[in-house]
Amino acid sequence: MSAPEQAPRASLPVPAPSCAPSFDSPVEPSSGTPVEPSWRIEYRERGYAVIRDVLPVARLDRVAAEMHEVYTQQLRRLGLPVTTWRGQASLLAAMASLLEADVEVYLAATRHAARLASLQQLVVGDVVLDIARTLGMSAVTVPTAPVLHVMGECLKVPGGYHGVATHQDWPVVQGALDAVTMWFSLFEVTPTTYPLAVIPSSHRRGRWPSRITEHTSEIDPAAYTEADFVPVPVARGDLLVFTGFTVHRTAVEGCAGLRIAASMRYENSAEPTFVRRLWPCAYQRSVRREVLFPDFPSQDEVIRALDT
Repeated sequence: MSAPEQAPRASLPVPAPSCAPSFDSPVEPSSGTPVEPSWRIEYRERGYAVIRDVLPVARLDRVAAEMHEVYTQQLRRLGLPVTTWRGQASLLAAMASLLEADVEVYLAATRHAARLASLQQLVVGDVVLDIARTLGMSAVTVPTAPVLHVMGECLKVPGGYHGVATHQDWPVVQGALDAVTMWFSLFEVTPTTYPLAVIPSSHRRGRWPSRITEHTSEIDPAAYTEADFVPVPVARGDLLVFTGFTVHRTAVEGCAGLRIAASMRYENSAEPTFVRRLWPCAYQRSVRREVLFPDFPSQDEVIRALDT
């Protein structure tokens, strides 16, 4: 008896070429020698670089939409009007309404927004960590949580800061000497919407003279002039990277509108002085052991939350 006829084997689909950006150094065809990316050359020489169109805009939209949800939840709790999510204008409206209603609630919502999983996912995504590795970092660590930087003429907190003063990031953490800060905005940043302003090549001077203030370690104004600063506009999806010793601040003069940016610091576990100092971090986390809300939660509240 003849063997049963076998069905033709299905051919495996050929995977489509990846559209994800690659940050490995391209190879020069004639010599086989890796060519250093232009942004990395600029980073090394000027202390900062803008890497264009690397963050998925859909991810930025998700973060912004979830931020809007956070502010809206508090507006509803206070019995105030809410708007549906329709982009930047609706987020600004929700934030401004909550700030006007209750400053402390607004600040709590903003702190909570910085903990969004969608934001955390973005700042430790493969694209971002590949950039860190391209800068020579190994076993990359993140010493802090993401920081949200909210700027807007109608979002000034009474008695609060409005823009970050002139400073360097390294003294805040005091970790690896080759630490990198990556900064991006949820919406486009122009020269008049509170861009970050940097002093090119300032990292080459190492630590600048500074004094500790309420919000940062501020550079001595005698060490620079206003003409030293260069504003850095970024489009949605761009990533601004700069060293821990790059002098920078928020540009405020002549600016208006809304800017919601986020930043994250990254450290190189293999940096020799970092290893020698046993990987220190000036940031300290503490836990309050006492009950924050006495007699909370009741058993009924627990069951209701779990069964919802």
